[in-house]
Amino acid sequence: MAFTTSLVGSSSAPSIVAFDELYSTQGGAGGLCGASGPSVEWSYNTNPTGDTTGTTLTSAAVSLDGTKVAFVESRTNANGGAILHILNWKPGGEGTIAAPVAPQTILAAGQNWTTNCPAGNSCISNIILSGAQPDTNSAPFVDYSSDVIYVGDNNGVLHKITGVFLGAPAEVVTGGWPLTVHAASVLTGPVFETTSRNIFVGDSSGQLSFVRELGSTVGACASGSPPCLGSVNAPLGGSLVDSPIVDSSTGRVLVVDGTDTNNGSAYQFDTGLTAGSKVTVNIGGSGAGSNLYSGAFDDAYFSVGPASGHLYTCGKDSANTDRPAIYQLTFTSSGVLNASNGALVNLVNANGVACSPVTELLNGGTDRIFFSVTNSAFPPLIVGLFNLGGNATGCLSILTPNGCVMSIALGGAWPPATTTAGIPASGGSSGIVVDNVGTGAQESSLYYTYLTASSTNVKCNTATSGGCAVKATQSALN
Repeated sequence: MAFTTSLVGSSSAPSIVAFDELYSTQGGAGGLCGASGPSVEWSYNTNPTGDTTGTTLTSAAVSLDGTKVAFVESRTNANGGAILHILNWKPGGEGTIAAPVAPQTILAAGQNWTTNCPAGNSCISNIILSGAQPDTNSAPFVDYSSDVIYVGDNNGVLHKITGVFLGAPAEVVTGGWPLTVHAASVLTGPVFETTSRNIFVGDSSGQLSFVRELGSTVGACASGSPPCLGSVNAPLGGSLVDSPIVDSSTGRVLVVDGTDTNNGSAYQFDTGLTAGSKVTVNIGGSGAGSNLYSGAFDDAYFSVGPASGHLYTCGKDSANTDRPAIYQLTFTSSGVLNASNGALVNLVNANGVACSPVTELLNGGTDRIFFSVTNSAFPPLIVGLFNLGGNATGCLSILTPNGCVMSIALGGAWPPATTTAGIPASGGSSGIVVDNVGTGAQESSLYYTYLTASSTNVKCNTATSGGCAVKATQSALN
């Protein structure tokens, strides 16, 4: 399990760290500090020599065989701009959290993994993205069939890198690449859709756009021929912070905007972004502020069909200012966004509280969604006595509210009466990932990190400072 750290890499601070023995029993509160439990598989400082400012702020991507990890280090323009790192970690591991190491071999531009990364070594390819712009919001998207990564920057430019995991990593700087999507705008993560061969991306101005890649079959170019910017876009207002969701089977694109005129909306288009295909569902509240993310489909959407399934996303409570609420969205049989079945509210009792992205998983016969809020409310006893709101069981501190990870078991009436489980998380959580649906000891787990440093209110084992990587069971969040 690999985590980027958001730290400036150095000899004492890792850029990225991985753990193994994830299913070992943690025999005491110490965890890595003396007790049995997970151990560090490897820990690397990937900042190049002299790089004292760069941090990783977005998610990593993993090669199909698991031997390589790609992630973006963001630096200001003055400090050289963003770097796409592709790390081939050393089998058997190296480095510790307190003393990370630099990869043993640095691939020069145009060098091939097979011939230039010695067997048994850790190796890294550092691709400085052209234009020297930061990248604070665009995670790399991998087209595994072509061994290509697409990634955006903070100046509205989309980049293409080839040979990322199997060949000689290099940015394409000819034939129309890199390509300006929306100048001076911070791009979201892009999504390459294999049927239309279009790349969809949002930005900080609230605009949804598409780029026609070579072989594109949908839409027209604003000028020239593919690769090119599409001739139409969708100016939605507000700010788009999360990647679009693209369903190739229905030819539909969905994006969520948290700061538009509705203070939260889900928008859907066809893959040509035609005006007549636009559908809008309000998931907003009475005030703007926190970001909203795209959400996740339930299992029925895929296994039965769109008309039987739903998309769950964290919007806002329509009766309160900028409080999170979980919405259940419905679809027609052809996958057209239909309506909302209402929202689960009273997740918190304070304004200005944000949600994490939603993660879904079917485990046996139970389909669940997992998410976090940045501020939990009062304990159930206080809720019952004083009707102060907040229905997250298990997440609480009366005097010092903290973030909380929650789960909801799907399939019953919507909205449900309460969340089914909760666990404190300092400042809320990052995105949540799951391992599997096994029945072995400690399987069927999920993983995330705290958004703020652990404290006396929400400790990381016994630690009261620093970042924290967390593992919890799917069924009971413990």
